[in-house]
Amino acid sequence: MRCIKGRSRGFTLIASLLVLALLSAIAVSLLFMVQGAGQVGNNDLETNRAYYGAESGMELLTANLAALYQQSQSPTPAQLTALANNPPTSAMIGSMSYQESVTWIPDANGNPKASTSVISAGTNAGLTAEIIPLTLKVSATRPGGASVNMTRGVEVALIPVFQFGVFSDSDLSYFAGPDFNFQGRVHTNGNLFLAEGNNRSLVLDDKVTAVGEILRDRLANNFLTNANYTGEVYVLNKTGGCNGSVATATNPALSPNCLKFSVPLASWSGGIPAAGTQTNVATWKNTSTTVSPTTFGGFIGNNTSLAVQPLNLPFVQGANGSAQQIAIIRKPPLGEAPSSATGSSREYNKATVRILLASNQADLHPERPGVLPEDIDLTAGGCTASPQGKAVAVQGVGGAALGTTRFAMAQTGTDAGWVGPPTGSPCPAAGPWNLVDGWLRVEYQNAAGAWVGITTEWLQLGFARGLFSPTRPVGGGAGSNPVHPNAILIFQQLADRDAVCPLGVCTADAPNSTIEATGASQYSWYPINFYDPREGFPRDAAPAGMANPACYVNGIMNAVEFDVGNFQKWLSGTIPGGSGPLVSYSSQNGYLVYFSDRRGMRPDPNNGNITSGEYGFEDVINSASPTGTPDGALEPSEDVDQNAAVNPAVSVWGTTNVGDGLRLVGANSTNGNPYRSVNCATLGRQNIVTGARHVVKLVDGGLGNLPVRPDTGLGGFTVVSENPVYVQGNYNSDSTDPFWLNPPPAAPADINHSAAAVIADAVTVLSNNWSDTNSMLNPMNLGGRAPNTPTYYRLAIAGGKNINFPQPAGTGQDFGTDGGVHNFLRYIEAWGGSGGLYYRGSLVSLYYSQYATGTFKCCNLVYGPPPRYYYFDTAFLDPAKLPPGTPMLQDVVNLSYWQDFKPY
Repeated sequence: MRCIKGRSRGFTLIASLLVLALLSAIAVSLLFMVQGAGQVGNNDLETNRAYYGAESGMELLTANLAALYQQSQSPTPAQLTALANNPPTSAMIGSMSYQESVTWIPDANGNPKASTSVISAGTNAGLTAEIIPLTLKVSATRPGGASVNMTRGVEVALIPVFQFGVFSDSDLSYFAGPDFNFQGRVHTNGNLFLAEGNNRSLVLDDKVTAVGEILRDRLANNFLTNANYTGEVYVLNKTGGCNGSVATATNPALSPNCLKFSVPLASWSGGIPAAGTQTNVATWKNTSTTVSPTTFGGFIGNNTSLAVQPLNLPFVQGANGSAQQIAIIRKPPLGEAPSSATGSSREYNKATVRILLASNQADLHPERPGVLPEDIDLTAGGCTASPQGKAVAVQGVGGAALGTTRFAMAQTGTDAGWVGPPTGSPCPAAGPWNLVDGWLRVEYQNAAGAWVGITTEWLQLGFARGLFSPTRPVGGGAGSNPVHPNAILIFQQLADRDAVCPLGVCTADAPNSTIEATGASQYSWYPINFYDPREGFPRDAAPAGMANPACYVNGIMNAVEFDVGNFQKWLSGTIPGGSGPLVSYSSQNGYLVYFSDRRGMRPDPNNGNITSGEYGFEDVINSASPTGTPDGALEPSEDVDQNAAVNPAVSVWGTTNVGDGLRLVGANSTNGNPYRSVNCATLGRQNIVTGARHVVKLVDGGLGNLPVRPDTGLGGFTVVSENPVYVQGNYNSDSTDPFWLNPPPAAPADINHSAAAVIADAVTVLSNNWSDTNSMLNPMNLGGRAPNTPTYYRLAIAGGKNINFPQPAGTGQDFGTDGGVHNFLRYIEAWGGSGGLYYRGSLVSLYYSQYATGTFKCCNLVYGPPPRYYYFDTAFLDPAKLPPGTPMLQDVVNLSYWQDFKPY
């Protein structure tokens, strides 16, 4: 028994040991399993961390790339390569090591190779642009060794702004009364307001994008559209969808791909959107993006529905884009390099001819201090040094001598309309004194890139005309300049002492009027003055106590006329002995003329006390005043230079010398208020204009008169001005253009035209029947400024507009808006019976006007709306047919994005 029990105890011990070993093995196995799972889980976690680290690095690298191209339109290879040295920090993503690179296909100089191509992705897909493809690579590695490689293909696109039918950096409005169908793409960096007159149609026949909200229930001044703007708005949902007919009261047919964009479909309703506020319409994203018979398939959208991003000029950063973008029309300051971010975008640095005027020599070319050859004082030292006026030996047709002509001077004994020298002038009270003042420099860039002064050459071509602006170039017969046939720059006209005109309309001078016949004397001339009622009157109602031809001095503008036809003759060498054929034309696809007239401009106290191109008068709204009388308080919409943070007071510093040439004294002096009454007919026509009231007027620009490239016949002519520009008469088109047939043929034959543009502080179009004298005789009589024939314009226009503001009580329903797309071209005539205003081009607003600050207003004193025949110029879709100096907008598009599992 004992033996059996002993064996049993031994077996139990062995079994227990075996069970214990088995359990130990199981425990060890479980331990190894847990440890293995932990290691696998930890590896996954590390890989995920590396993945998100690589994504973070890629997004930062992409953002830095976009920022670099905002700072410079053409960054160097070193700048691009240096982007790889700024990965996310440990504070952003934790412990991580990075390897990054930016690579590209180099051109002959090692820079990223650019090519003209079509944008292939994003909201701007389909537009032709200068494309720069780049490849971004990011490798993120964790301390434990987990590593992820990411690759992204991007293209930097520089988009010519004139490829848009309508582009606006700020809020954009449509609210025409008659049917309106201006074609081409539409984009705004702000909000988009869509409205149309009762029983009428607004048709948007191409893609429409807005960064902000899209509204249908109110105008930009908060005026509700439920009464006077109940017309229909149509948007396509398929390419070509709105090229056919749309439903109207008389035409019930409706294209199935041209849909009504009704009030409930808008992205916003119930008020003006606050900055940064998102849509409150829950169905908007599907309405905008879904492709169906009742939605728009991405042909209209905003940041909420299509992730639409702002399009800016390359140097623009942060807020106040409009305040920065106006730099493209300004002269550069001292010390700014032409190759800098802003310098490379300035039209001044792209120009091939520059025309510079200033009150003193130092302000002619501030970026090049000192006296340059061909800087010429038009007063020849002033009234005491040269009492007879500056004398110039002028050339006639074929180079024949015309004799000596003197710049205009005045004395009280010669003309009863001359009131004496400007207030504060050192000239004798009875005269003489100068009617044309300041310094002038004209220069051109030759093929080698050197600038050559030619002021004397141009003055010897002439600088005066008769009563009417030229409509034909030298040798063109009737309509050409009978006084100085070769003149390109025109500063003065023969004096019309009494302005006697048939039926009160100066289309021809009466036989018994006292217009100077020869212009032999320095006293034979008047300056070229006219009246702009938009600038002149704060409201569109006759001021109390005033009767025609009384006017406010703020609207009396002094013009330098630029004879476009004679400029073309000079370039071609038809005008003999000139430098025209030596002017460079290849760098800008033609000829770019830059104009700056800073005569009378006051130093800006908020900008280092230098003249900056700004008028310095913002007190133009004054919502609490029914008459708009300046109140000295800054309203947000009066801050056109957007510097309220620096200058919280409303700017009136620029008005201190306005009216000095009319000797306004005592209670009638400016004192920060240029809305002071004078008689335009008996004082405004004859006397010198002081203050920042100087403009350029383009004349003789009819079809065939604008230059093109002599080597290809393409390209063309752009005028850029930091002053307002007025385009008088047919410009680059006329009634022979088959495009103007109504309706135009499906594929109208093109005609001989130039790729033309005007880029300026503001642009006003004047009819074929415009008369400076009429405007001065009828400042408060709109009917006296009535065109009677149609006028034709073919050019792209980039100009400023006003800031929208709430409609003040007692004003018209559209007062407070910027006038909308249909009024972006400014008018100052009663166009209604003219037969129509025909315009073909591109309408672009990049900034607010800072020189022509008068608010939009209609239709009692300022203008009567024309029958509008507006079309987008599809020629601008061809890069070879873009105007010289076309501004380029920047877009960075992500083409592809993938994880690369191969090691670097």
